[in-house]
Amino acid sequence: MLTHTFVHLPGLGPSTERRLWAAGILTWDDFLSAETPPLGSVKVPMWRDELLASRERLAAGDADYFGSRLPPAESWRLFFDFRDHLACVDIETDGTPRNEVTAVSLYDGRDTVRTYAHGRNLQDFAVDILEKKVLVTFNGRCFDAPVLRSHLGASLPKAHIDLRNVLTAIGIKGGLKKCEVHYGVDRGDLTGADGYFAVVLWREYVKTADPALMETLLAYNAADVLALPVLLAHAINDLLEQTPFAERYRLPIPAPGDNPHAPDPGVLRRLAWAFSRK
Repeated sequence: MLTHTFVHLPGLGPSTERRLWAAGILTWDDFLSAETPPLGSVKVPMWRDELLASRERLAAGDADYFGSRLPPAESWRLFFDFRDHLACVDIETDGTPRNEVTAVSLYDGRDTVRTYAHGRNLQDFAVDILEKKVLVTFNGRCFDAPVLRSHLGASLPKAHIDLRNVLTAIGIKGGLKKCEVHYGVDRGDLTGADGYFAVVLWREYVKTADPALMETLLAYNAADVLALPVLLAHAINDLLEQTPFAERYRLPIPAPGDNPHAPDPGVLRRLAWAFSRK
C-alpha cells in the first residue's frame, strides 16, 4: 500500500492524493513516469525527488522513514510492507501519578506473546523491542510510548500505528474495550474488566505477593495486545473502501491469538466488584 501512497509527501494532502488516483496515478512509478502529473503545482519537482527517496527507503526496509512522514490516521498503510515486523504493545501501570509500569505485553501479531512484569523481567522489554520496526498500540502515542521511554528507557520505533487515531478517522471512538465490542472481540472471562481492574490487581499483589494475582494481571494485559491485530484488520478493510485498492488488499480478519496466561477464577470472584465499577 505504501507504493500507492502520496500523503507522506510534504504539502500533499488526502484530497490531492484522491485526485491523483482518480487521474490514474495509482503508484509512485505512475507519478515518476508521467510527463506532467495532473497537479499544476510548483512542488511537483520536489515531490519527484521525495518519491525517488521513498523508493530507496522502502527497499532498505526503513519503516521509521515513513512512520515519521505519514499522518497518524494514515499510519495503517505501513502494515502491508512491514507486517512481519510488528510490535503490538500494551502496558499497565500502578494508577498513581508516577505511572510506575507494572506489566507490558509484546505481540508479533501472529503467534508469539511476550510478557514482562515489575520485579521480574521488566527491563528485558527494552532489549526485545529493538527487534521490531512498527509499533502497534491503542492510545500509545499519548500514553504507552512516553511512559516506556521515560520509565524503561526503551528505544521505540518511530513507525507507530496508533489504533485510536486510525479508528477515529472512520468514526469509531472510545476506549479499547468499546472498540472491541464494536467489532465483536470476545474477552471471555475478562469481559468487563478495564484498566482499573489491572490497578486493583497490582495493588493486591503488592500487599500479598499472591502469584495468582500476577497471573491474572498478565492475562489481562496480554488480552489487550491480542485484540490489536483484530481491530487493525477491521480498520484497514474499512479504510481501504475509501481507496481504489480494496479488492487488492482486503484482509481476512484474524482470530485473537492464544493468551499465554490464564485469569485465576478465585481472583476473578474475589475482585468482581472491580469489573462493575461506575
